[in-house]
Amino acid sequence: MNALLTTEQLEQIARTESLIVPGRSCGSCSLCCKVLHIAELGKPIGKWCAHCRPGNGCGIHPTRPVSCRGFYCEWKIAKGLGPEWKPDRCKFVLKKNDGNLTAHVDPGFPNAWRATPYYENFKIWAADAAKQTPMRVISIMVGERVTVVLPDSEAEFGILGPDELVQLNRDERGVVSARKVLQDEAVFAPV
Repeated sequence: MNALLTTEQLEQIARTESLIVPGRSCGSCSLCCKVLHIAELGKPIGKWCAHCRPGNGCGIHPTRPVSCRGFYCEWKIAKGLGPEWKPDRCKFVLKKNDGNLTAHVDPGFPNAWRATPYYENFKIWAADAAKQTPMRVISIMVGERVTVVLPDSEAEFGILGPDELVQLNRDERGVVSARKVLQDEAVFAPV
């Protein structure tokens, strides 16, 4: 693991750090160290990182990989999320990627995302995401199992292969559905 970062990596981390809502800190929360995949460390989804000291931070903090250094959950950077959205309280980590939003749920609390007020917000966000061009995906991951939240339903996909993704479609009546496709078959035309 190389602790030296490129200028581009340092600039990206600085941009992300500038988004942190004043007064928000990880504190004793380290749920991202459990629910997220960390390729540089070979850490799988849903298992504690070998370097994490739950409730006390990272044992390799000064030399942690760039994916850890540059990651902040949505609770830390989204002003509209209240204290109930802090990961150690809600039991999931919200992460945005290319406009899509994923809740990475602690496998010890697989239904946490269905509790109030979370579920209601996921439905609202799914309705808003379906109005975007291209449509955005609101997904829930419990371990490696994927569920997509749609405005009027949910679609469970199980475990996606490394060459698979979920694509949203809208029919002639305006109903949004989701399907699993191979990456090279995905159509990214505006809907």
